[in-house]
Amino acid sequence: MNLKNRIYPGITCTSAIRKKDHWRAQLKEVNKLGIKEVALFPTTLGIKQRKELYQELEKSCIKKIKLVHMRGEDFTEEEMEYFYKRWKTRLFNCHEKYFDQLYKKFPKFRKNIVLELNYDNKIENKLLPKKMGGFCIDLSHIKCAKELHKLEWDYMMNHLKDTKFMANHLNGYSKNKKRDLHFVNNVKEFDYLKELPKKIFSKVIALELENTIKEQLKFKDYIVRLMK
Repeated sequence: MNLKNRIYPGITCTSAIRKKDHWRAQLKEVNKLGIKEVALFPTTLGIKQRKELYQELEKSCIKKIKLVHMRGEDFTEEEMEYFYKRWKTRLFNCHEKYFDQLYKKFPKFRKNIVLELNYDNKIENKLLPKKMGGFCIDLSHIKCAKELHKLEWDYMMNHLKDTKFMANHLNGYSKNKKRDLHFVNNVKEFDYLKELPKKIFSKVIALELENTIKEQLKFKDYIVRLMK
């Protein structure tokens, strides 16, 4: 499994450990390091905050955004067009809760929208992911679903043969707490990856971590060695 060219650093705005505006520091690092391709996770930002993020992206050295985590409740067609044309984004993931309504809202982008599963033992979408772009499997989410015997694991496994696996979120996993980690302290928190089916690893694997970009790149090296 050649992962080196498939794992992308992520600019994130979750707040497990850091304040959600840590994306500013991550973006500065991206510019300092001259990174051209990233994934973007603006999910916790409202429209006004997202516009500020987009303004900063315009000043950056980034050339392509491989995956955007849509904010299902208020993402606009204007934003979809912006990423598709300006940043050559071809994959937009969303949570189950918004999957069906986005099918109706963005008919032009149906084949670009991919489904992310949680691990709350609920499948909220009635629409099958193959009717859109396929799956965006959050690897730690699906590991949690498996260990906690949640139905998301079975749902995914039942669709192994009929649905494309187009993208992944990659973050840490706590073996003791059986939960996903958006801030990683120890590289061993990626060791769970070895236990997952190779089939679900896609061509676009986005690091969804609050860690610095420098740390993310170190984690990437570890994961590449681990999966060999």
